[in-house]
Amino acid sequence: QAREAGLAPNEMPRAVVCNRATTRIGRATEYRTRRATARATTEATRVAVVGGGFAGVAAAFRTLEEANARGRAVELTLIDGAGVGGGASGVAAGLLHPYTPRGKTIWRGEEGAARARRLLDAAARAEDAMDAMGAERSDDADGGGRDDAGRNTGERRGERVASAPGIVRPARSAKQGRDFAANAGRGDDDDDAAFAVKRVTTDEVVAMCPGLEFTSDVIEAERNGEACAGGMFVPNGVVVDAPRYLTALWDACGILASRGAAGTRATLRIAEVDDVKALLDEFDQVALCCGAGVAALFDFETIPVSLQGGHVLELKPEGLSVGILGTTYVAPLGDDRAMIGPTKEYDATPEDCARSGVVDDVDAVRSARAISELRELGARAYPPCANWEFLRLKYGVRANPPRTHAGALPLAGSVHVDGRRCWFAAGLGARGLIYHGLLADWLSSAILDDDINAIPVDVRRTC
Repeated sequence: QAREAGLAPNEMPRAVVCNRATTRIGRATEYRTRRATARATTEATRVAVVGGGFAGVAAAFRTLEEANARGRAVELTLIDGAGVGGGASGVAAGLLHPYTPRGKTIWRGEEGAARARRLLDAAARAEDAMDAMGAERSDDADGGGRDDAGRNTGERRGERVASAPGIVRPARSAKQGRDFAANAGRGDDDDDAAFAVKRVTTDEVVAMCPGLEFTSDVIEAERNGEACAGGMFVPNGVVVDAPRYLTALWDACGILASRGAAGTRATLRIAEVDDVKALLDEFDQVALCCGAGVAALFDFETIPVSLQGGHVLELKPEGLSVGILGTTYVAPLGDDRAMIGPTKEYDATPEDCARSGVVDDVDAVRSARAISELRELGARAYPPCANWEFLRLKYGVRANPPRTHAGALPLAGSVHVDGRRCWFAAGLGARGLIYHGLLADWLSSAILDDDINAIPVDVRRTC
């Protein structure tokens, strides 16, 4: 079992336990092994990462991984009021690919997809290791989760972290079809390449997505022999179960801590953060990776993000395996669940972040309106889903970055509070999955080297 999980038998964390303690800021859970508990504690760098979403958990993982490679001890504390995957990241449907709606590669898209894929693999190995140990997890399938992770996001025991059934973006107009024909041809002869992209005909799209419909201009352009594709297909596109992935990646952090230098720890603290100064007093390095929550800590001029709320539907799919991209996405998570969304609600406030997760009162006016809108949007994107069974409604708030000449790039850098430096990553917007691995690489180096130059100038901000 250890070998199948990618671990040597003597490296299996046989005694990973969850110790609960009351702290000044909040309840904490700490992963450790008997070996780590028994060995002498040496001076370790105390690092706080605020945020249990894509950016935060990835930054925690990469900081521990890089510290282990350097032989450095790190006491890492991940802080989030809703636990791991409890915010917008845990609500989102993860469709991993590096392309724009026109079929072009986004800024550092292939690199970002490769880094994200590496983290997905690490999470899957950790999941195997925890299963091999018989570690206890929640069996709750209707919106719950274990105390310290996946709360209110629908985490499910025993389901895959991710799958690669492929992702298709149907042409919604003849113009988009012509863009696909021009931009999506380079993967035609290399389907096995990582995230290769190929143009496909309308018939091929319908074969993948039975019941999908095209507008008349797309059909006519294709029939007339114009350079117009029916869609863009990414054969190795990945569909990610976000809360499962994030909880598994946090488990991987615990495994890394068990292998680290004396004094290395990985601790989860369930607590809201409203005082950055207090964190800087307690820790040597602080990284804010709290998504939309950063808007409650700093004003727009300091970290220029705009907040966008959104609901997503979780339905029981029938006869669809590939992910569908568009203004509205359809993301099947295995045979039993599919995510459809999102709505775009530009009136979100930092306080709305507390509502992230499964919506309990689906009969409330706002919830009923969101369900109706998503049903309509979903039927336009993929007509058969109009008849799929309703499972639950979810809500989240994301932080969008300002537009640049290179597109919507995430923000990373440092902000000074009382003369002390605090790191941050923000503004991942709709591209959290594609960019979180890169941001984690840059932040972990910045944290361990205390060097702002570890962050590329294209995304770097200092305040």
